[in-house]
Amino acid sequence: MVPFISKEDRVSKSKILALPLAAFLLIAWACGGPNYFDLHLENRENPGAVKLDKVLLIEDVEINQTYQDQRIVYRESPFQVKYYSFLLWAKSPDDLIEDAVVDFWRKRPVFKKVNVYGSSGDADLAMSIKINAIEKYYFKKNWYARLAMDMEIVDVENRETVLRHSFDQKMILKVKKVHTLPEKISEILYIELLKIEAKLKKDKS
Repeated sequence: MVPFISKEDRVSKSKILALPLAAFLLIAWACGGPNYFDLHLENRENPGAVKLDKVLLIEDVEINQTYQDQRIVYRESPFQVKYYSFLLWAKSPDDLIEDAVVDFWRKRPVFKKVNVYGSSGDADLAMSIKINAIEKYYFKKNWYARLAMDMEIVDVENRETVLRHSFDQKMILKVKKVHTLPEKISEILYIELLKIEAKLKKDKS
C-alpha cells in the first residue's frame, strides 16, 4: 500500500529540499566569478641611465612548479601551500614576469633593442630568469607580498656571465586583501630591476 502524503507535507518537503540549493546559489552569487590580477611596473624617467649598444634577449622564464598555476598562492606557514580558488593571475606567473621585464627594458634607454625568445634577430646579451617564489606570505602576525628570483645576463657569443642578481624580498601588505598583492609584487620587481641597471652602469664605468 502506497502511503498517503498530504499536500501540506509535500509543500514542506519541497521547501526543505530547496534550502540547500538556495544556500548554494546565495554563496555563488556572493562570491561572483573569479577575479584576475596583473602586474604593472611604474617606469619612471631616469636621465642618468646607462646606455649599451647591445641587443638583449629575454629567454623563457623558468618557475618553481609550486607556482606554475594561475591561482594565487598563499602560505600561513613555511610548510603549507594553499591556493585561492577564485583569485587568479591574468596569466601564469612566469608569463606575467616575462612581460613585465620585457616592458621594463623596452621603456628604459639601456639596450638598443629588446627581443623575446622565438623572435627573429640576433642578440648580444641574453637574460635568464627563474622564479623561486611569488606569493602572499604570513610571517610574525603580518601578511607580506613575497617575490624570490634568480636572474643572469650572459654574453651570447661566448656564454660568459656578465651579471648575476638573486633576491628574496618581502613587502608588508597594510591591507590584507589579495588585491594589494600585485602592486607590491610589481614594486619589488621594479626595485630589483633598477639594481640590475645600476650594476650594468657600474660595470660599464
